[in-house]
Amino acid sequence: MEPTKRQHWIRLAGFALVLALVSLLATWIGLSGSWVADDWHMVDNYLYADWAELGAVFKRNAAYYLFTDDKVGPYRPVTMLTLLATHLLAPAAWLHHAVSWVLHALTAFMLFVVLRQQLSRDDDASTRLVDAVSALFAGLFFLHPVHVESYVWINGRSDLLGGFWLVALAFLLNREGNGSSRRIGSELVIGLVAFLGASSKLPFAIAAAAVWLAWAVRDRSPVRGIYGAIIAFGVGAHVVLRLVFAPFRGQLGTSDDILLDTGVWLALPRLSAQAIASLMALRAEAMQSLSWVLFGPWSFYDWVGLIVIAFALFGLVRRRDWPGLIYSIGAFLTLAPVAVVSRSFWMGFDRYIYMPSILLFLAVVPYVLHGFVRGTRGHTLTIAALWLSLLVVAAIQTHHASKAYASQDTYDVALLRDHPDDPTTHYYLARAADRAGDMEGLKERLSAMPPPPWPRPIIVPTYELAAKVSDIPRAHQAIDALVASQNDGVPCAKVQHQLEIWRGRAPDEATTDALTATLAGLSCEP
Repeated sequence: MEPTKRQHWIRLAGFALVLALVSLLATWIGLSGSWVADDWHMVDNYLYADWAELGAVFKRNAAYYLFTDDKVGPYRPVTMLTLLATHLLAPAAWLHHAVSWVLHALTAFMLFVVLRQQLSRDDDASTRLVDAVSALFAGLFFLHPVHVESYVWINGRSDLLGGFWLVALAFLLNREGNGSSRRIGSELVIGLVAFLGASSKLPFAIAAAAVWLAWAVRDRSPVRGIYGAIIAFGVGAHVVLRLVFAPFRGQLGTSDDILLDTGVWLALPRLSAQAIASLMALRAEAMQSLSWVLFGPWSFYDWVGLIVIAFALFGLVRRRDWPGLIYSIGAFLTLAPVAVVSRSFWMGFDRYIYMPSILLFLAVVPYVLHGFVRGTRGHTLTIAALWLSLLVVAAIQTHHASKAYASQDTYDVALLRDHPDDPTTHYYLARAADRAGDMEGLKERLSAMPPPPWPRPIIVPTYELAAKVSDIPRAHQAIDALVASQNDGVPCAKVQHQLEIWRGRAPDEATTDALTATLAGLSCEP
């Protein structure tokens, strides 16, 4: 290797080492922490102590491993395999955290390689510049605070694994499209990666389709059809297993058929806008509730995100940048299935941006490279300084976000700090107090809960908690919230049935009278 090339790679290795150290310092408070939220399902769970379960994960959905009566859950056998295997080796939070951080670091490194593969096609850019831009983008991905929920929180593993397999797939396809000869076993490896990715998290299939289509349009490889079929076969193998062992019939949370719930799908523009806003603002929030976020008032950041999306898509079409357009649309479609959990009590949003952010980075990076190529030396230095400043801000924000996952107490404090006006947060804490037998804590959390409107998934359980501690004002608010849920698509007959159930076991005469009056005011058509 020539001395100049050796120095170049030494600089890149040094930059990577600095990023790794900064990441560890920024996230150490969370990585060295304990179990948080859903992580507690792994503690003292006999299923996580049985080696035989490693072979059984492909026959069960993820909810099987939770201490809950609701067995409707996602089918993610590869994700569960990594969680169980890690726990069997050492039933302690530190090893789970170590595995997650290493996976995130490997994903960032492979993203650097993929970006380098993609940018090397630009004849106007030197190899050093391509490597520098790729390293800056991969570094921003590595340190971005929005990814903290995916790798500092143990149960963010599915999105983390999905992103890992996605960049692996992009690497394999780019390698075939770089003029190299067709390698023995390439079809098998690509099919296996597609299967493992879909078995980590099914929306991977959408992201994988975007990666393949963008590669096929850009490189026009003669094997693009073969590899597309192989990817489809790998994903299809997962779908067949899901249909056999964990069929999903559409019932989720408060929706009888989530797939036909138009209110959910109409929220997709806002879902995409929030993702873009979070990525641009370098901000992370502790476990947002989609049932509240998607159906509450639009924020300033939401509108900014939507405007950015509109201008970006228009610009890509105008420039006829079809790979960039495919990556962008693929990112939003990969995020789309997340909307279904908005009809259930489901915490967290940032982790769902992990795979879409990879696609968006692939779409944006060529334009940043062009900015370096066409700019003067002064402009280049300015852009580089700005990018390094973004890395510093990202590291600071990542450290701030990681504090939430140091312990259950810090997690609870972060929820109230980030979402003081979200009734879902107060319901979560009230439910936790109830499960701990802390009736005073339950009363305190209910009394702090903002008045309706409330998200549909928490209306009925909030009434049950209020009735349990004779919080009559809060119980009456739940009654009003249930009636108002008809405006959100809940059938009148369903509301009537629930009110009749409540009337049959009302905690006091005043509540009985209130329920009777409410029922009398309903006019449900037969």
